[in-house]
Amino acid sequence: MKHYIDAFYGFLDRIGYMHPIHPAMVHMPIGLVVGATVFIVIAAFARFHQFRVSAHHVMVLALIFWFPTVLFGILDWQRYLGGAWLFVIKMKLALALALLVFLVTGVVLGYRGKTAPKVLMLIYGLCFATVVVLGYFGGQLVYSGLAPAGPPVYRAGEKVFDNNCTGCHAHGGNVIAPDLPLAHASQLRSFEEFEQFIRNPKMPNGTAGDMPAFTATKISDEEAKALYDYIVHVIEQSSPGQALPISPSPGAN
Repeated sequence: MKHYIDAFYGFLDRIGYMHPIHPAMVHMPIGLVVGATVFIVIAAFARFHQFRVSAHHVMVLALIFWFPTVLFGILDWQRYLGGAWLFVIKMKLALALALLVFLVTGVVLGYRGKTAPKVLMLIYGLCFATVVVLGYFGGQLVYSGLAPAGPPVYRAGEKVFDNNCTGCHAHGGNVIAPDLPLAHASQLRSFEEFEQFIRNPKMPNGTAGDMPAFTATKISDEEAKALYDYIVHVIEQSSPGQALPISPSPGAN
C-alpha cells in the first residue's frame, strides 16, 4: 500500500502539486452541510417546501463528497504524518464516522418526505455541529504545530519542517514520545548522522519505529541540509536543553 501511496504523491509532485489534498477537499462536505442546514431551518420556520427539497439535495451531495474527502485525509495522514496515531487524528476519524451516520440518517429521512422539518433540522444540526468540531481539530493539526520563525537564511529549512515535521515535532518536541524530543537529539551532532537517520530511522533499541523513512525522492539532499541547519540554528535555539544520549523517535526529521 505504501508503494502505491508514494507513487500517487510522486505523480502529483511531478505535475507541480506538492501539498496535501485533504485541505482542498474538506471544504466541499463542510460547505454543503452548512448550506443544507440553512435550507432546512428556513423550511422548518418559514414552511417553504422547496427549501426542504433543496436541503435534501445538498445533503446528498455532502454525503457523496464525504467519501473522497475521508479517503484523501487518510492518504495525507499516511504520507505526511507516517500514519502516526496522534490524538487529533483519532478525534478526526471518530468524528468523520459520526458525520457519516448523521449524513446517511438525514438523507434517508429526507428522501421519505414524511419526516417533520424540525426532526430533519435536528439531524442536520448534528451534522453542522460535527463539521464545526472537525474544523476545530483540523485547525489544531495544522496550526498548533507551527514551526518557530527564523532568519531568512533558514526559510527553506523551515518550509521543509512545516511540510514534513510539525505534525509530530511542533517546536522541537515529540507528541508521540515526549521524553524523546527532536531538539538536542544525538542525531543532530552532525549533518551526516542526521541524514543517515532520516533516510533509515530507528528507535533507540535499533527497531523500526513509527517514523517514516524520508528518501531522497521526498526530501532531497539539499532539502535535508536546509532542514538540518534550520533545526540546529532555529529549533534548538528556541528549545534550550541538554543533548540527549538517544535518538528522537517516531517522526523525528
